[in-house]
Amino acid sequence: MQQRVLSASCLRHWIRSSGSSLSGSSISNKNTDNWASISICLIMISFNMSVSPSALILVSSLLLDRSNFERHSTSGIGDGVLASGWLPGDWVFSPPVPPPYNPLAVATRPRATHNAHTMGSSILITDMPQELLQKIALYATLGSPLGPPKELYNLLLTCRLFRDTLSPKNASELYAFIFAQKFDARAPSLRLGAASVREQAPFEMRRRFEFIRIFRQRNIHHPDLTQALWTAYTMVEDSDTSQKNMKQLLRAGMVDFLDLYLRERLYEGAKESNDGWPVLNEQNSLAIALSWTLSSQSSVNREDRTTSDSMRDLLRPIVFAAFRYSIFPTTEDAFGFGGSFEPAQVPTVMKPAATVSVASPISGSSQIDPSSIAAIAQNQKPFPLSVLAPCEVAYFGEITLKARLPPAALFASLLYFTRMESITPFSVPPHISYATRAEAQARGYNGVCLEDYEHFYRNCRTKFADFPALDVGVQSTAMGKEEGTIFQPVPYQLGSLSGRWQGSQLMPFVQEYKSWTESPSLPKEFDAECRSPLYLSIEEHYCYDIKAAVPRDDLANGMKNAWLPRNLQATATRDGRVEFSDVEGTFHTTYKTYRRGNTPTSGRGPQRQVVDVIITGKTDDQYARWGGGTVILGRVRMQDGLMVLVKSLPDNPDEGATRTLLRGYVTSSQNLVGRVKGSWTSSESYYEGVFSLGKDHNTSRPYH
Repeated sequence: MQQRVLSASCLRHWIRSSGSSLSGSSISNKNTDNWASISICLIMISFNMSVSPSALILVSSLLLDRSNFERHSTSGIGDGVLASGWLPGDWVFSPPVPPPYNPLAVATRPRATHNAHTMGSSILITDMPQELLQKIALYATLGSPLGPPKELYNLLLTCRLFRDTLSPKNASELYAFIFAQKFDARAPSLRLGAASVREQAPFEMRRRFEFIRIFRQRNIHHPDLTQALWTAYTMVEDSDTSQKNMKQLLRAGMVDFLDLYLRERLYEGAKESNDGWPVLNEQNSLAIALSWTLSSQSSVNREDRTTSDSMRDLLRPIVFAAFRYSIFPTTEDAFGFGGSFEPAQVPTVMKPAATVSVASPISGSSQIDPSSIAAIAQNQKPFPLSVLAPCEVAYFGEITLKARLPPAALFASLLYFTRMESITPFSVPPHISYATRAEAQARGYNGVCLEDYEHFYRNCRTKFADFPALDVGVQSTAMGKEEGTIFQPVPYQLGSLSGRWQGSQLMPFVQEYKSWTESPSLPKEFDAECRSPLYLSIEEHYCYDIKAAVPRDDLANGMKNAWLPRNLQATATRDGRVEFSDVEGTFHTTYKTYRRGNTPTSGRGPQRQVVDVIITGKTDDQYARWGGGTVILGRVRMQDGLMVLVKSLPDNPDEGATRTLLRGYVTSSQNLVGRVKGSWTSSESYYEGVFSLGKDHNTSRPYH
């Protein structure tokens, strides 16, 4: 039987009949799927055929031209990955198209020129180089950047030759390249190294798409759900500017999956094991954190009033029950200069000893007198529960690392605020009679007017991250302080707090809150809060030398005075510095004031390490009408960025009845979120609310 030969002319005829376009000297981005189909179909129809050299040259030239297109394209599917550099560069075609042959102008040449007999003997498909087959498989997958590489899967099912040639063992770099097309690969490469990523890419790609299938199928009871949620959270944390990880999760309907999970399983086991209070285990903590990071203003706006209210009802205990749910990755009282971030719980039961060496939650190992530890421990309650220890998770392929759970209560607060703000209608109390500030001042009235309410309603809102950024809460390090531990909080970045902040605080009613704390079980009615505006203007003052730092408050006081000594005095100098001292004169030191654009450096050398940041601030005069002018004094825990502010009246800074304490973090989307409690000297010391502020980037004149 005469052997069939696929010639270049037959191939071009097939291309024309398939509807592909061969015009100009480059391949249009619109024909991506066509060229992928050409590559696959060429192999499929050639399996039992011979291929003439001319046809082989035509295919190779098409691939060469496509490679050049992808390499130089700024908006194509490849997005520059072919020349990204993190994988070996031999995947980029470099040989030019053999002159004078032009594969895109073959229609103008005599048909006989491409006859198989004039070009030489035919070549079997089995004689094609493995590299060419792998490149065909690679380009076939480029047509569908989202979802699993089904084209590769189809090729693996074609025959044993293709299965062996395209197996992970023989084509590891092919899988690494496809992985980089489907997912963000820079963060894993930085953590593990390019060699490990290349080796583990086939396993990790398969694992991710298996878990994505769980999300697409809305299988909230899958036995591997915990690991699936960890993988999704890892993808979010590792998301790069191209947002490939986020796009894969959003394509799978992750937002709807998380909404279903929270409504169906957030309170699972709560009645049996936790008196009705939701249990913040691995699954619940990850689901809440992912729900915020994958949400957007549009997704929240799509919820009707009933849906939004029901979600707030689910989250409310986690948001307001500060006595059960902490937003801090370690005890909030802990403070120290330098050292690594080592979350550890201060012992609540101490054995008699002269001196006890403990693992300080912030400063590492230090010698602390037992009586000082007892002073902290005596106020410890069974709640809030300590943060879970790092979990051993499969990070990439078969590589496992320890990872810390995200602070679920912090993310729940952000979810709560956005829903409350989206469904709250604009309303003005009937006693407000003046529309503008000018009108009110003309009548001698200095209270709140309609203009103030409009500013509060339109500007005091929780922010979502602008695309292509995302909010992962408290920013974490690429590699934690502890070897092999990821998602550790990063040290505080100077300048994060400086500026004007505007938002609101939610305070529960005192009697209702007291009943919550006294009831071991979750109350049936947990809906009593009052929202009010919160405006802060903050300045940061820093120093480099631990010996020159303002001493911390007595250990027994914890963070009740923002880790600062009582009677601390701050005096601004003419050269932009602030002098700190106390009434007794036991210390006197000077801090520099942060100014944007003036990065602290040590002469011509590398940037010096800031060891302490003290906060001063106030409520600007135009906002004081909401509750009186206040002054602010606080401190930042450098190891994880925890901010503690004491807000008081300027005339009575030590008056307990007028002091409030704000503790929270700046998230990556520039939200300052946390807990607010009343006076630390009052009987309601455990009465707490929640606040959320957004940075005001408008540096122009105030609105009135």
